[in-house]
Amino acid sequence: MTLAGPLQEMVSTDAVTATEPPGTAPAGGPAAATPGNPGAAAARPGVADFAVCYRREMPGLVWFVMSLGAGAEEAADAAQSAFAAAFAVWETIRYPAAWLRRVAQRAYYRQAVSREIPVETAPDQPGRLSVTATVEFRDEAREVLAALAELPARQREVMAWYVDGFSPTEIARQLGTDPAAVRQSLAKARKNLKHRLEVTGRCPR
Repeated sequence: MTLAGPLQEMVSTDAVTATEPPGTAPAGGPAAATPGNPGAAAARPGVADFAVCYRREMPGLVWFVMSLGAGAEEAADAAQSAFAAAFAVWETIRYPAAWLRRVAQRAYYRQAVSREIPVETAPDQPGRLSVTATVEFRDEAREVLAALAELPARQREVMAWYVDGFSPTEIARQLGTDPAAVRQSLAKARKNLKHRLEVTGRCPR
């Protein structure tokens, strides 16, 4: 399988439209409320739900942090830190997927301090994948990460949230910015990704 599928899906439109992908489910399960669907009832999470959430969210959380630019080990550390923080306040978390990604993102950016990159600022130079992680990823997954790594920091950040199923409005809420700014960054990211496809011959001009 080639990169055409995953990346062409990300660049399927030249401009970001008002149509938003589904948000994330609360701890109660996938049929419960989302930040964009407050009318549905959200179940109160418990310890059993934490175990379910861990199994469900950990792989995607590691991938999300890697999409931000982290290496495999950095991503795993940030994801574990996020779950450790979540366990301490689990019963107060209504939307675990969004909460975990926000905390894991901050944890990853804090790791960048050792590389003299300010906290809360997306690193311009993503971390390298370990040999083990590279072998485990399918070809298209590695190429998607490589494509995201070439984006400017802000575009990479919003695209990481977007491909994880968050709408521009939800992304703006999590990043503390304006939805219009998120849509603008997404549009630029799609344009850059489309250019990559054209250069590699995987996207018609």
